[in-house]
Amino acid sequence: MLPINWKKFLHPAGVYRLEYPAHWDQAQRDEARSCGFGPHDRDDVGLWISLMPVSVDSDRLAEELPKILSQALPHMEGGNVRRDPTLRHYGVKADVHKEGEGGHYWMIAGGDVVLFASSQLPAAERHIWNPTFEHLLATLEITRDEELALRQLTNEVLTLLRQRHPEQDFQLDEKGIRGRNSVVYLNNLHREVRAAPARRVQIIQHFVQSLGQSTDLPLGQESWEEAQARLLPLLKPRSYLNSDSARYSLASEWLADVVICYALRSKDIFRFVTAADVDRWQTDAQALHQEAVANLCRLAWPTKLEGARQRDGGRLIVIATGDGLASSRLLHPDLHRLFCGPLGSPFRAGIPDRDTLVVYSDRRRLKQRTERQLRKDHRTSSYPITPRPFLVTPDGIAPAPA
Repeated sequence: MLPINWKKFLHPAGVYRLEYPAHWDQAQRDEARSCGFGPHDRDDVGLWISLMPVSVDSDRLAEELPKILSQALPHMEGGNVRRDPTLRHYGVKADVHKEGEGGHYWMIAGGDVVLFASSQLPAAERHIWNPTFEHLLATLEITRDEELALRQLTNEVLTLLRQRHPEQDFQLDEKGIRGRNSVVYLNNLHREVRAAPARRVQIIQHFVQSLGQSTDLPLGQESWEEAQARLLPLLKPRSYLNSDSARYSLASEWLADVVICYALRSKDIFRFVTAADVDRWQTDAQALHQEAVANLCRLAWPTKLEGARQRDGGRLIVIATGDGLASSRLLHPDLHRLFCGPLGSPFRAGIPDRDTLVVYSDRRRLKQRTERQLRKDHRTSSYPITPRPFLVTPDGIAPAPA
């Protein structure tokens, strides 16, 4: 047999990738839920791979695959279910028992998906086609590790929520976990767990406990008088507004790629303010912003500020408040007055993530070193805001020039 040149195939939705003979045809059905591979001149030879209509923790499902395939085989005329050790993922294989056919069935679990594959070929040509199909499936790699991690996290949180709040009747839906009067979004929790996997248990427990506290709050029922003292501004990346959890949040344009959102604070729980809240309170965005900044000004600054002094006289100060509002302090109207003494005027500021505000002198070497770190912190944070620095002057704040 002549050597085969192999061509790479990436599933249009990024579910898996594989290699198939470069001279074969490739077809897709039902928005790529089924993908086929086979020689151009043979209608009786080919392999189809289909996404099964489930989203699961395939690590837990894998042990059930032989049973599932065995139950389906009587309807498909097949038998002899066994593990296929040539696959990259856990999978089982069975023989096609249809008269005159020599193909196989496979069921493969990986990431958060299960794939069903079937090959068609004449029984007399098993020795010709089966090795090629087996090699094709041996190259198949499911690329859904991130989705699997989110699915496992979702299952874990759902179990804890059902134990703590059976009255909420929490169920999975396409957006997250839905209770009788709330929807739980897990994207931020997933980022936090991914950034600190060693603290997974503590992070999840704190998240579930915080949700338990928030279920006792009269969400969406606060009067304007009750809300005024609890309003605070939160800086967010503009991309945050594209998320499901921010769909109804009130937001104001600020600088560069940053927007201002607003939240009602109760201990360490933040409930974002919506446009409906503003209408209900019969106020406007400007008045709400003024109240939020006034409350920000009443927050205490850390009694001890970490930092460093440079040989050329430049200084850097890191403001870590531990209250989820360090970055919000960039909006403090007295920021320049408070720090221009040790840093000089103007000085620079960075908010790579929610919990960090760094202010530093406008000196070349210090700028280069600090702004490299800002970019790194922004990339690795669970709650990123922006890698861009800002210039703080007596007249206010502006994006810093490059």
